[in-house]
Order: sequence, then structure tokens, then C-alpha cells
Amino acid sequence: MARKQKAAEQVKRIAWELHAKDIRRFSALQQYYLRVLGVTYPEAELRQQWDSTSDGRLGKQRDFPGYATVMAGMKKFTDIPVPALVIFGIPHGQGNWVDNSTDPKVCEAAKAYSAALTALTERQAKAFENAIPTARVVRLRGAHHYVFLSNEADVLREMRPFLSGLR
Repeated sequence: MARKQKAAEQVKRIAWELHAKDIRRFSALQQYYLRVLGVTYPEAELRQQWDSTSDGRLGKQRDFPGYATVMAGMKKFTDIPVPALVIFGIPHGQGNWVDNSTDPKVCEAAKAYSAALTALTERQAKAFENAIPTARVVRLRGAHHYVFLSNEADVLREMRPFLSGLR
């Protein structure tokens, strides 16, 4: 986990350093994410992740406790007696700037991060399939964390039959 986290942090740091000088407002941050990841994040989501200054400019990124801290206190739900649609991005999309990079350091860090994330996410998907018989588990290649933004048509395609089958 530490290796994956280090690789992810390195990839994020490199991307941010390339573009940080131009980003002063939330709208510019949205454009940055569109250019780098190929997805436009809702401004409300960005405001959850970033402070803002008194004049509305982008402040510093907020410090969250991290995956390990959050997961340590999580309760595992192994009995979900209702239908569930679960969508995973496997392998996870890393964004335009990674896909199009020719920098060997970026490519190496991205490859290590992708391998670790794919293994973790596949274990999560299989755990869902094995433990929850009412679950429909879908894997979308190249989807981002915000799968409903990066793969809107795919998500809607999966949701329609799932929802129409509910009673």
C-alpha cells in the first residue's frame, strides 16, 4: 500500500507542478482537470477539497485523513438483501496527461500506480461478487474515480435496465 500511495503522490505532484502557476480560481482548476484528466469536476466537489481565500481565489488543498484512517473505522456490510448496482473503473483511467506523456518518470510512476490500483480494485469487485449475490458488478475500462462523469453514457446504459428491473 505504501508503494502505491507513494507512486500516486508522485504522479499527482508532477501533474500539479506542471500547471499550478496558472491556477488561481476554481473555474481554472476545473479547466485544469478537464485538460489533464479529461473530466470536469463539479465546482462544489472542488470546494470540498480546497480552501478559498477571502477574495474567492483558490487556497491550499485540504488535508484529509487518508484511505487507511478512513477504512480502519469502517464497518463491513456483508448482508445486502436488496439489488445493488456496483460500477468499478478497472483498470482505472489516469487521465490525458498520463496517457499522452513521454516523460519516463511519469510513465514509470503511472505504471506502478496503475498496477497496484488495478489489483486492489479487482479484489474489491470480486469480494462484492462473492459476498453479495444480489449485486450486479460492472467493470468499465478506463473509468475515472468519478465514473458518472468520465463514463456517463456507460453508467446510464447500466442503470436503465437495472432500475427498470426493480419492483
